[in-house]
Amino acid sequence: MASVVTVLGSWTVKPETPTPQPRIHKLSNLDFHISFENYTKQVYYFPPSSRDDLVASLKASLSRVLVPFYVLAGRVRKAEDGHKLEVDCNDAGVSFVEASAPDASFSDWKNMAFCSIEQHLNPSDVAITDPDTAPIFKVTKFKCGGIALGILTAEVILDGSSFFAFVNSWSEIHRGLPLSRPPVFASNIFQARQPPAIILPVRDYYSSPIYNTHSAKATDVTCEYVVKMFEMDPDQVDDLIRDVHSGPYSYGRPPTSFEATSAMIWKATTEARDLQDSIITSYVYAISLKGKNRWNPPVPASYIGNSIHSPCLTAKAGDIKSRHLSYAARLFHEDILSTTQEHMQSAIDWMEMELGRGRKINLNGDFVSGTGIYSTSLHSFPVYSVDFGWGKTVHYSLVMQPPWYGNGVTVILPSPRGGRHRRLLISLPAIHMKKLVNHEFFRKYTTLGS
Repeated sequence: MASVVTVLGSWTVKPETPTPQPRIHKLSNLDFHISFENYTKQVYYFPPSSRDDLVASLKASLSRVLVPFYVLAGRVRKAEDGHKLEVDCNDAGVSFVEASAPDASFSDWKNMAFCSIEQHLNPSDVAITDPDTAPIFKVTKFKCGGIALGILTAEVILDGSSFFAFVNSWSEIHRGLPLSRPPVFASNIFQARQPPAIILPVRDYYSSPIYNTHSAKATDVTCEYVVKMFEMDPDQVDDLIRDVHSGPYSYGRPPTSFEATSAMIWKATTEARDLQDSIITSYVYAISLKGKNRWNPPVPASYIGNSIHSPCLTAKAGDIKSRHLSYAARLFHEDILSTTQEHMQSAIDWMEMELGRGRKINLNGDFVSGTGIYSTSLHSFPVYSVDFGWGKTVHYSLVMQPPWYGNGVTVILPSPRGGRHRRLLISLPAIHMKKLVNHEFFRKYTTLGS
């Protein structure tokens, strides 16, 4: 279906109360390893609102929430050392856009996950070091009255947990409620030791010259990429967990749904790619440092910034393909258990040294040649409980415009059905996606979205 999204107005929204000046927000080294120098595109879909002043009220509440979230209204710039980025919290503001999709209704799509105009519901990628660049919020009203809220934010400032904390705070303020979790901007929590000390080897990252384009953003742009969504219902999740737990490489307790699901994705994708047995395949995933006993002193739950470590798990493709599913699950299980605070602190200290040399930090997975997987898991976040006062989210989308982070990106999402339902968003070259869709093992635990 073809439809036009028409921009009706555009404004700059600034904090309601000015931020004391000067104020500079120093970014931590963890902010640099995952940013990829671009914005993350996300869209929330809401039911119709009867408010005539919806746009004005959203702008007003956004202005109020930017007071505690003042960093978002600033501008990313080069720090004085010339090697790092920082945020000048100068209240330059964020962009707010009102738009209309007069020919489109939610009912035009059987599932809003396949909204064909989604790329128009928020603007294109922008460079975060452009002095005029700001987060963008775009409210689009559909013919049916449904509301889409497209948001672009820099991942160098907000990781997944920080982003959802911000949206939840905005919705609370819009409903006239006090903030349940005021934000904490304290990047010094993850500062390097002085002098930096690499106590344990750094496995999960590598550095490159700034001009080097072989990073997680790079991929083969000549290849035809396909993004497909797969559903997992609770019975399929339970079957998967039981199959892992009964396998020859099981490890005492049943696997977590993350361990089991990640193992399934790794095994099925490796087989769909038909990688040679001797090839080393990698799987990059995230460990939250807000987790229990992950960091001492504990990271505040309302910490805003990147608070994840991105391990790069590797194995021979032949082992992933030929061995039982429980083998890959065990690799995840053991890797998670063996990742200590010193592993992460040594990585932070190593980043300090490499950034000081004017080099760029990259994830250590191969997302170019088709041997690696980059995975992010959002299934535990309360995406569908966001409510600005006229109804909760009916659909949420992390917009993937291939090639996104590279060949093999996978996102584990919550489902509108709630509970233990899961959605998998996977991007692969068309030839490999066709094999994955028809993969008997993968089809046992998933259903292709429709």
